[in-house]
Amino acid sequence: MQKGRVRMIDAIDSEGDYTADFLELMEYTKHFNIHYQLLLRRYDRFQQIDDIYNTDIDVITYLDMIVVQLRAMCIENDRLKKNYTAQILLRKIGEDALAKKLDDMLDEEFLTAGTGFSIRKALKTLADGFICHYDNFDKEAKDGWAMAEIIEKQLRNPYDKRNLDHIMKTVIECVGEGLIIKLA
Repeated sequence: MQKGRVRMIDAIDSEGDYTADFLELMEYTKHFNIHYQLLLRRYDRFQQIDDIYNTDIDVITYLDMIVVQLRAMCIENDRLKKNYTAQILLRKIGEDALAKKLDDMLDEEFLTAGTGFSIRKALKTLADGFICHYDNFDKEAKDGWAMAEIIEKQLRNPYDKRNLDHIMKTVIECVGEGLIIKLA
């Protein structure tokens, strides 16, 4: 696995003190890395126990937690610029190309080409509508449960190009083992 992304930052103001923005970024980076390391451990465990035919509660629980963490760490409303995602944090440390790579992966078609159903939408739909809270699936949204099952099966399908392994591979390529900020 790659080492953490390092950005050298000159964050000392004219009086020799660390700037408030730098201290805030350092604190957030520390917390981000804790959650990111947990994601990596959960993904490693998921890979050990996952089998496409295994419907054991442990497999489903790990998948749920990974989806929720990916949702929290990589997908945010564009209006909420103060909330940190991996991409916002990567941009703050000058890694714009890596942030774009993450966003590009999330914008890839998840379902059949031309449906407009991206990886981002699949993770958000599964996390927001079936794991974190339960949407009402009656009337026009009655096919919601079927959609959740389709998303879950595709995430676990080792033969599908847009699966959990593809998503995690891109996240790991962009974030490495975590984000590290050092003073210049």
